[in-house]
Amino acid sequence: MGENIFQIIENGEVVATAKVSIYDFIPIVIIDEDRNGENAMWSTENCKDSKKEIITLSDDFDKDLREYIVPEIVIVKNSVSKIPLKIKQGYDPFGPQDDDGIVTFSCANSNVTIEIEETQSTNTTEKEVSYGDEIILKIAHKLGRGNKFSVNIKGKDDTDDNFKSTDKIVTSGRLNFSIIEKDVFIKNEAQRVTNEILFIEPFANAGTAPEYDENYCMQAAERSLSELFNNYTDFYSVDRSHKHRNKISFSGKNAIDRGNKFKSLGYVKTEFSFDDYKIDHNNRKSIVDPQSYKKVRYDIISLNSNSLQEFFQKQITDRIGYHIFYFTVTSGFHTLILIINNTTPCNPYFTIYDQHGETTSKGDFTEVAEGIRKQTSWTFANTCLNRYNSHLKNKNNKHHQWDSTKTILWKMQRK
Repeated sequence: MGENIFQIIENGEVVATAKVSIYDFIPIVIIDEDRNGENAMWSTENCKDSKKEIITLSDDFDKDLREYIVPEIVIVKNSVSKIPLKIKQGYDPFGPQDDDGIVTFSCANSNVTIEIEETQSTNTTEKEVSYGDEIILKIAHKLGRGNKFSVNIKGKDDTDDNFKSTDKIVTSGRLNFSIIEKDVFIKNEAQRVTNEILFIEPFANAGTAPEYDENYCMQAAERSLSELFNNYTDFYSVDRSHKHRNKISFSGKNAIDRGNKFKSLGYVKTEFSFDDYKIDHNNRKSIVDPQSYKKVRYDIISLNSNSLQEFFQKQITDRIGYHIFYFTVTSGFHTLILIINNTTPCNPYFTIYDQHGETTSKGDFTEVAEGIRKQTSWTFANTCLNRYNSHLKNKNNKHHQWDSTKTILWKMQRK
């Protein structure tokens, strides 16, 4: 707090003098949630599934503002990232307050370069600001995937106003950063996947010849991966005029073959097989026509354990971003794409896609195993109907047997 002297002068003489205490510039720097960043994702909420570092600001701040939750920010590897920030008032006094000053940013990691966009200072890590101002912090680095660093933020008075400057410097915040890992994706990458599927959807629904006139689940899933990686050589790919970009064929192959191929090329982080389902054989035996199939299709199998959900939990814990899986249910019968959106780790959610767009399996992350069970259930019921139809047509006993219920997932990654 500084003390300033104000004088009233009339006809060249001082007729009145007053001393007024002016409260110091006490800023808090926070993520501006109302603006988008570039090449970055962040989480600012603290919860049991996403524990954040908490620092305690000094007694200069209002008591209810002293607990500062340090944001966790994920940035890309090879491009400059931009983080939108806002200057918040950290102390609200009864008297007058100096409402402008300087914020400075520092990082101890020599492989990290920080710069405040559009600063007027010769020092690009500091900027003159007022309460309510919005600024952009630019980050460049030479770090490897998974590496972490922090940026510390200080606030201090400036010298360009009528108030007496003070030497007080306060901690105004901190930002924790990590470099995105190979198997975690940012929004625009995940958007390329869904854009391709949504482009395919109306053509697949209509069975448009010649490209879409057969079961198109494998093609749709793989086309979405070609867009994810911008790779039109190793993945089945079709342009917007429906022309093939390569000669990849699915003749004699299923999704298991293709998933293993992706793995051999280095595009798979983790492969996971799950078959801990329980078949309701009474429901299985009841399937003799489309009507009986529809009656039991979502109830014919159930989960025997939590291991599938636990697998997914392990994949996303403390890993902000989008997690993308190529997978098959009923041992290759159907091929799908799963996207887990963990950009808000306290409230992640999932969506499963096939050639017809979003499936009904979507929602809160805690239900992702149930979503896969549902996809496995209807496809397994479908195989039971196919077996019964084969029995009627060919007078065989195929309806006394059943197909595998195995689910296989490949978690995708950059090479």
